[in-house]
Amino acid sequence: MNRGYAGFYKEHYLRSSYEYAYAKYLDYHSIPWSYEDKVFDLGYKLYKPDFFFYDQNGKIIKIVEIKSRDKKAKDNALKALSVIESKYNIPCELVSYEELLSLYSDLPFSLTATITEWINSKDTTISKAAYGSLNGHFNLKHSEAVKKKIGESTKQRWASDSDVKRRMKEGLRKSGLAQKGKHKVPRVLKRCLDCGKPFIVLNTSIQIYCSQHCAGNAAIKIATDVYVQKRKTVHQNIRDYIISWSKENKHIVLSTPLNKIKPTLQPLLQNIQELFDVKDIRVISKAVFGEDRGRKELIKFMKKVCNENVC
Repeated sequence: MNRGYAGFYKEHYLRSSYEYAYAKYLDYHSIPWSYEDKVFDLGYKLYKPDFFFYDQNGKIIKIVEIKSRDKKAKDNALKALSVIESKYNIPCELVSYEELLSLYSDLPFSLTATITEWINSKDTTISKAAYGSLNGHFNLKHSEAVKKKIGESTKQRWASDSDVKRRMKEGLRKSGLAQKGKHKVPRVLKRCLDCGKPFIVLNTSIQIYCSQHCAGNAAIKIATDVYVQKRKTVHQNIRDYIISWSKENKHIVLSTPLNKIKPTLQPLLQNIQELFDVKDIRVISKAVFGEDRGRKELIKFMKKVCNENVC
């Protein structure tokens, strides 16, 4: 699934170029979507699908899982999606390379261009620095059986797919292997975007970090910033919903005694859990006050809202 090119797009950490291509397709058609929102218990494992779609009431109406052309991965995904459909009554769909090609047939830009755009993006970070001793296969030799299998696969791809053949030729040209004694592609000095140390690479390389460690640091920093911003947004949405709910249920809120708070808050808390996947009253209280003040202060706040003493 091109997992070597994971990265951030619209505050979501997408794990492949295919996922990016699908997200871009949805955005082109102005289709609202969310990503990896929920984990499902399938009975034999936990499973977190890729794309989630909701109706106006915040209910999941569709799930789409993105997979590469690997048959085993697709079969496993179809099995998981089938369980989700039967167990949770949620329509599911598997989208792979073939489906993406069909979706892109009417777009003003191609699937190949979109994948290339993702690979070259500054927001993709993983595996761009996996070279030399940092690579898991460094200094390891293939067995003769593996070499034969690689050779047969290469011959098949070279003969059957013109696009693959073109990219293989381009790779040989850039590496210098196709130049037969001529000057190879020159190297350039770059500075790591994380630590600032210099490193040398081909001038055609998209590598932006000196090591896998720095690439990981950058990804963690971006992920942390995204998480903090997302948490702030969720907290603000919860606070806004509590204010709106209080006004809609003004009579109930104002008539609630401070020694019988739970029956009033129960439907509110249930709605918040369904809409925002938050059920901890401490988190909900923090969304309103910036700190946990408990149920009593929350109902007091709601009473003030009903009395229009809160902005």
